[in-house]
Amino acid sequence: MSGCYSKAQGFKHGGCGACVVLLSKYNLVLDQVDDFTVSSCLTLLCSINGCSITTIEGLGNTKDGFHPIHERFFGFHASQCGFCTLGMCMSLFSALVNAEKTPKPTPPLGFSKLEVSEAERAIVGNLYRCTGYRSIADVCKSFAADIDMEDLGFNSFWRKGDSKEVKINSLPFYSPVSIEELQRLLGFVEGGNGSRVKVVVGNTDMSYYKELESFDKYIDLRCIPELSMIRRDDTGMIIGATVTISKAIEALREGNIVWKKISNHMEKVASGFVRNSASLGGNLVMDQRNHFLYDIATVLLAGGSLVNLMYGLKSEEITMEEFLRRPELDLKSILVSVKIPDWDRIMSISLGTKMKLFETYRVAPRPLGNALPYLNAALMA
Repeated sequence: MSGCYSKAQGFKHGGCGACVVLLSKYNLVLDQVDDFTVSSCLTLLCSINGCSITTIEGLGNTKDGFHPIHERFFGFHASQCGFCTLGMCMSLFSALVNAEKTPKPTPPLGFSKLEVSEAERAIVGNLYRCTGYRSIADVCKSFAADIDMEDLGFNSFWRKGDSKEVKINSLPFYSPVSIEELQRLLGFVEGGNGSRVKVVVGNTDMSYYKELESFDKYIDLRCIPELSMIRRDDTGMIIGATVTISKAIEALREGNIVWKKISNHMEKVASGFVRNSASLGGNLVMDQRNHFLYDIATVLLAGGSLVNLMYGLKSEEITMEEFLRRPELDLKSILVSVKIPDWDRIMSISLGTKMKLFETYRVAPRPLGNALPYLNAALMA
């Protein structure tokens, strides 16, 4: 059994949409991933080989938190018995995913590139037997950038006459697409009503530090290009704060001996499926906040790494040691990137010699996998 029990079985011939899931398949011709909905009642197991499937549990759940689609179906009172709601959520999610791939202008904060006309067609084919479609259509249109708020029906999110700032502030989840948008959002939240806000990328800190209180709002940084780049120049490698540890390992593996040893050490941290979500910047912020040096901070510190911070319109590059000694970052500060110098190249140019030694050490209950170290160390000479 898969553990996913949400796919309702309706007519069993693709006529109701209750069992819709999102199927993602790599397109060899266009070199891209195509995302589209399918009726799971008609889809053979052999036909999804090499594909990724997203069910309603993949959008969100009671353990990990709900997706904005879930929140709005609830807020717009758009579900009765719930039998068909699951497929509708997946149809709308597919429309949102594909709309973001289009070259349309970046929408306002809290909305998508989906247009009202497209939103209304998102659930065509999904049958709803309990009542009418008005509230469901309102859910779909609430994501559209060109929506007239006065056209939306009764809901627990927005009231007629509310400003756009109020409507955005009522949403539980933000996903800014630029540093400027993030700064505006952080300034807006900081001057708000005392809501508990968490800035996240992979949210893997929960594995070490359990949260006893819930947050009112989440800000996801993964869609900001400036924070997710990896760039190499003559002086070193610059890794964006939201780059996953797995991606950082891949990039460093192709570098000099120092970078390779840092990469090898990082592979001993956590498990692969955790590193695929955990970000380099998030790991360092967690170290700074809790005053405890984990493996990654230790090896980057020994490697003479630099940290790029941004405060409003000002930016600052400081050493890793200074960053770790400072008080924890507030909502006005953004960790942009980490720079790992290319010491072989720097020393050969300035001194005509190469670095002689760089080593890292780790003692843990298990040599690999998700085990905190008893001791870690690194040195360079």
